[in-house]
Amino acid sequence: MQLDYAKSQQILKNSTVLIPQSEIYAAIDEMAKAIDNDIGEEIPLFLTVMNGGMMFAAELTKRLKKPIQMDYIHASRYGSATYGSSHITWYKQPKESQIKDRVVYILDDILDEGFTIAEIRRFILNSGAKECKVAVLVNKDIGKEKPIYADFSGLTAPNHFLFGF
Repeated sequence: MQLDYAKSQQILKNSTVLIPQSEIYAAIDEMAKAIDNDIGEEIPLFLTVMNGGMMFAAELTKRLKKPIQMDYIHASRYGSATYGSSHITWYKQPKESQIKDRVVYILDDILDEGFTIAEIRRFILNSGAKECKVAVLVNKDIGKEKPIYADFSGLTAPNHFLFGF
């Protein structure tokens, strides 16, 4: 979906704020405390799912008190569409040498149906990670079971097309 300026303005005009910014930041503050308490003696690897997880990861990681290593991954079921396809497309995978015997946290903005995150987690564990945890800003209530749930989740939102942060 190619988005031009006029179309983006129309979308914004017809949109509704579901979660105020103050609630978002408060949720991220609490998540950072919980994740700091979860981090052990080893420096974990935080992998941000691009592009959606970028802003959330920036806000979360600057609040952490413990040292971490960061990188990004890029995998999607959506491409330029607003609905997921049946398979995942990898644009950037982490190297096995980066993951092996590490504690890895996957950071993403929204846990929707969970298929993308489940596949990413499977890949990370199959690459030799000691542990793989998932942190999402928003857990979307889709009204059915998901193949994966987040270890850390800041907010819950209804099953709408969500954007913006």
